[in-house]
Amino acid sequence: MYYKIGVDVGGTNTDAVLVSHTNEILAKTKQTTTLDVSTGIRNAIGAVISKVDVPKADIKYIMLGTTHCTNALVERKELNRIGAIRIGLPASSSIPTMADFPEDLKALLGEHNYMVHGGYEFDGRLISPLNEKEVKKYLYAMKGHVESLAITGIFSKTLPDQELQVAVWAKEILGNEVRTSCSHQLGGLGLLERENAAILNAALQKVASKMVNAFKDTVHGLGLSSQMFIGQNDGTLMSLEQVQDYPVLTISSGPTNSIRGAGALSKVENGIVIDVGGTTSDGGVLVNFFPRESTQAAQIGGVLTNFRMPDVVAVGIGGGTIVRFADGECCLGPDSVGYQLKEKAIAFGGDTLTLSDFFIANNELEIESAEEASTLRKAIEKNVGSTFSEALSAAKYQIQLTIEKLVDKLKTDSKEIPVIACGGGAFLLPKKINGASKVIFPEHLEVANAFGACIAQIGCEEELVINTMQSDETEALEQLLQKVKTELLKNGAFENSINILAKESIPLAYLPGAVKLKVKLCGDLIK
Repeated sequence: MYYKIGVDVGGTNTDAVLVSHTNEILAKTKQTTTLDVSTGIRNAIGAVISKVDVPKADIKYIMLGTTHCTNALVERKELNRIGAIRIGLPASSSIPTMADFPEDLKALLGEHNYMVHGGYEFDGRLISPLNEKEVKKYLYAMKGHVESLAITGIFSKTLPDQELQVAVWAKEILGNEVRTSCSHQLGGLGLLERENAAILNAALQKVASKMVNAFKDTVHGLGLSSQMFIGQNDGTLMSLEQVQDYPVLTISSGPTNSIRGAGALSKVENGIVIDVGGTTSDGGVLVNFFPRESTQAAQIGGVLTNFRMPDVVAVGIGGGTIVRFADGECCLGPDSVGYQLKEKAIAFGGDTLTLSDFFIANNELEIESAEEASTLRKAIEKNVGSTFSEALSAAKYQIQLTIEKLVDKLKTDSKEIPVIACGGGAFLLPKKINGASKVIFPEHLEVANAFGACIAQIGCEEELVINTMQSDETEALEQLLQKVKTELLKNGAFENSINILAKESIPLAYLPGAVKLKVKLCGDLIK
C-alpha cells in the first residue's frame, strides 16, 4: 500500500490531491497561488496530508504540474543569457538566428549567435564538414558571457553527430555548468522552428533548476522522502533531471493534466474536455485517454516553434469574466477580474459585474462571504437596467453560443461526442450543448488538473528521418522502439506496464525516399 500526491500550480489556485495506489482520491484542496509559488505548493501538500491519517513514509510519489516556464517566457523573467550555434554554412545564411523573435526577448537573451560550416541533406549527404577551429573560436568568444547554449544543425534529426560533437567541444571550453540544448532532441523537422525551440529551451534552464530545487526543498521541508516528477505537455511525467535538460517540454502541461484528469474521473476514453478557470475556458480533445496533439506550429512567448504541444483552444469564459450590457445586448469579456474576484465582483462589495455574480444570485454557486442572493439580484438589476431573469438569460445565451463554437472548432467530424466539464468554473457550462452527445460533470471535477498530474505515467518519445533507399524501414523502426524502451526503463517505468502510444512511418512530401519514424511509449511507475 502506497500513496501519491498530485499538485497543479495555476495562475489563481494551487490544487492538490492525495490518492491511494488504486487512484482513489482520499483528500483534495484548493489553495491560493502565492507570489513565490513554493509557499502555495507547501500549503497545498500540507493541507492534503493533514486531512487524512497516512504515514509520511508511505507517500511514495509526488507529481507537479506547473506554469513556471510558461510564465517566465511570457513575463520575460529570470531567462538565461544564451549562446546559439547554427551548423549549416554555406547553405543557411540568408535568415539570421532569432530573426522572428520579439525585440525585447532578443535583447534579453544576448548577442552570441553564430553560424558555422556543416549540416546534412535530408538523406544524410554532407553539406560541408564541421570545422573544429571555427567552432572553437566562437565558443571561446562566448566564454564567461553565456549561461547556456543552443546547438542546431540542418537535418540533425537525420544525423545528430555534428550537434553532439559541438556539445562535446562546448563542455571542454565553457565547462559543465553551461548546459547545452541540442535541437534534434527537442523540435520537429523545420530548421528555424526547431532552432527557436532549442533557444527557448536553453533560455529556460536557470528557471527549471530553480523550480526543481524549490520543489525538492518544499517536499523535504514537509518531512517527505517521496520520489518527485514533473508533468510534461503530452500527459506523461519527466524526472527532475530531465526537466532541467528539457524545461520547454513542461509548457502547456496544465491543460494537458486537466484533459487527462477529466478523462480518468469520468472514465470516458474519447471526448472533449472543457476546463473552466477564472479567466478562460480551455478546450482539448481526449483520444484514448491522452490529449490530441496539435498539428500547428505553436507560438510560445511570441516565438514560433515546432515541438509537440496539446491541441488546446481557449475562449474568454471564466468565473471572473466581466459582463457588460449595451443597447440591450449582453457582452462577455474577454477581460476578467481573475484572482481579484473577491475584491472586484459585486457579490463581494466591488463594482464589476462578473459571471460569478449571476450564478451566486441564482443560487447555482456558493462562495464564502458573498452577498445574499436576493440582495445581489437587486444590485445586478440596478447595474444592468433590466430584470434579473432577463439579464441572466442573456448571459447564459452568450455562454451557450461561445461554448458551442468552441466544441465545433475542436470536433473533426459531425458525430456527437461527450463533453466533460472540469475546473473551478465548471458551474458556468450549460447542461446541454449542441454537437455533444452528453455533458458530464464528474465528481472531483474542480481538482481534475491535480488528479491528472497524479495518475500520469512515465513517457518517452523519439522521431527520426531515414532514407529508405539506404536503410530498411522496418529495422530502423524496431531499433527506434528499443531505444525508446531502454530510455523509459532508465527513467523509472515498470517493464510489464509499457504501452505503445504511437508507432508511425510517415513519408515526407517532395523528398524521395524520406520517411519520418516516430515512436512514443508510456509505462507505470515501479510499484
